[in-house]
Amino acid sequence: MALDYGERRIGIALTDPEQLITFPYQTIDTKKTPDVVKEIVGIVKDKDVGLLIVGNPLNTHGTDSKKSKDIRAFVEMLSNHISIPIILWDESYTTRAAIALMNQANRKLKKNRDKIDQLAASLLLKDYLEHHNN
Repeated sequence: MALDYGERRIGIALTDPEQLITFPYQTIDTKKTPDVVKEIVGIVKDKDVGLLIVGNPLNTHGTDSKKSKDIRAFVEMLSNHISIPIILWDESYTTRAAIALMNQANRKLKKNRDKIDQLAASLLLKDYLEHHNN
């Protein structure tokens, strides 16, 4: 499972058991969800997730960005509630790529913000799997 973490929305993507296909799954609206961690823990249990990939947008030099501190704090909090490994993975440009795909499909961006976050998480997970399944 992969998370595209944002202050307002968290995009979630899953993969099939063979780890061949990634697909957008859900978006958590952090303003409307009382307990985001509980929601994620529920998905991890329900979908029998064995590894969690969390996007970390690195700078062009490969170092942590301004947002990395918030992401690391979120991962720390999450790790207190789940026992599976959590890996930070560079998510640089996944949101831009997701927006480009939505534009190619002639989708209105404002109406599909949640889909963009899910798609970004799916691209993140795909990138991780491509680097680890070869």
